[in-house]
Amino acid sequence: MSLKYYPNRIQNGQIPVIDQLMARRKPLLVTGSQDITAAGLDYELSVANNWQVNSVSLTFSNANARNYSVSVKNGKMVVADINDALYFQASNSSIQRIVLDPGFYDDVTLPVELKAQLDANASFLSSGLTFTVTYTAATGLFAITPSSGQLRYFQQNLTVSAPRLVESIGGHMIGLTANAAFAANVTSDTAVYAMGTEAFIINAPAAVVLTHYNDDVHAMSVDQVLHIETSAAAQTVTYAVDYEELI
Repeated sequence: MSLKYYPNRIQNGQIPVIDQLMARRKPLLVTGSQDITAAGLDYELSVANNWQVNSVSLTFSNANARNYSVSVKNGKMVVADINDALYFQASNSSIQRIVLDPGFYDDVTLPVELKAQLDANASFLSSGLTFTVTYTAATGLFAITPSSGQLRYFQQNLTVSAPRLVESIGGHMIGLTANAAFAANVTSDTAVYAMGTEAFIINAPAAVVLTHYNDDVHAMSVDQVLHIETSAAAQTVTYAVDYEELI
């Protein structure tokens, strides 16, 4: 799980099992429909909390053959004001707070988002700095490289007065768990494996069925999304997902 908790910042702490069982269930239903004649469906459902999928159904408008799948995809969820911030300093700048946009990110989109926010930082921008951010699946390591000079990372920025802004919690998503000295690049000190990997719940190649219903319950972490895909075919697909947050 990407969210890291500190003694002075408690969110979403572990709920006793009995309280979870006694809590009022609030199942939610998300539905959608798409004509997939020109392009297949590619839909991801994410929740900013631990959650569970109760059922998934897919309905097709005719029996034309098509591939379709439902899978659990791994990545990192960025939650506003909880794990969205990281602190970096370039050779010719003061310490800068980089804030990521909320949402789910995988092995491709997280490096892109971090680069975009670094490049957009006013101090770095005025120094003419741009950044390269990479993720290597084989090693599980992220690397952040400035276009010139050196860069370092702060696990905590003790120069700020607001306690809730001290920790660089977002760094844990990319394997940064300790201060890093100035260097040509900042690289994860802890591997972050399985970014973007998927495990099938449903996998149906060249299928002609009109309806597929799966009611196996799947417990999901905040760092997982439900990914529904189809290939293109001359028809319309309608999907429905019953799910709930685990409080």
